[in-house]
Amino acid sequence: MKMWKNITLDFPGTDLRYISDLFSTLDVASIMIKDKLKEPDSNWVDDPDNPNPLSGDTHVIVLMIQENQDVDQLIYEIQMIMNLDNAPDYVEEIFEDKDWVTYTQSQFKEIFISDSLRIVPPWESNSEFSGQSLIIQPGSGFGTGTHPTTQLCLRWLENNLKANNTVLDYGCGSGVLSIAAKILGAGFVEGVEIDSNAILNAEQNNELNNLIIPYHHPDSFESNEKYDIVIANILADILNRLAPTLAPFIGHKLVLSGILENQAK
Repeated sequence: MKMWKNITLDFPGTDLRYISDLFSTLDVASIMIKDKLKEPDSNWVDDPDNPNPLSGDTHVIVLMIQENQDVDQLIYEIQMIMNLDNAPDYVEEIFEDKDWVTYTQSQFKEIFISDSLRIVPPWESNSEFSGQSLIIQPGSGFGTGTHPTTQLCLRWLENNLKANNTVLDYGCGSGVLSIAAKILGAGFVEGVEIDSNAILNAEQNNELNNLIIPYHHPDSFESNEKYDIVIANILADILNRLAPTLAPFIGHKLVLSGILENQAK
């Protein structure tokens, strides 16, 4: 089996976007900027309209190279490119190539939202559970259930959704919240999503859960409905911009998530 190396470099106080551009001339298989914190602990978000800095204080750069590639030569080239007096410190990790699709799928396990609600990938949907199961195929749509904001929304729905409530899931991603609403007893449910690939993922997840929930691109979405619940799990800046769009649809409750603690007002 083929082997690879990850070379992790730490450059505190630097702009890693700039450094990654410098490194584009290196003979490497990939360049990755990686958060130093695990996802649940990190406050960093990727907002394309208002890009956050990728700083060496919060992130590291990881270079993937062939196993037989000369690491000393690579580090020397980095030293020259960055005009450093000394060779930078690094951490070297050797790992085996694998079927990355199978490996990625193996990382998705059942997620227990509560004692009566869980999310499972299709390959674990037959495992024993006495409550309700949401079957989600990991894909391009945000919302596999691992993110804290998704779990917050799911717990809110489980505790507050009334039978036959109408629900609009705005920024639906994988469809996880709209599917959960329907499984938990909602009436009419629909979703809106700007990413066409995410809509395809949501439609696939509908089929897995034997549901038919309509999903729309915002450019083609028209509704005079006032929904009992409007739910949006999106970045705070986007939520602010969407406020005039969402307001006409709010019939009773507006549920917002994706807001960092330091963004709350």
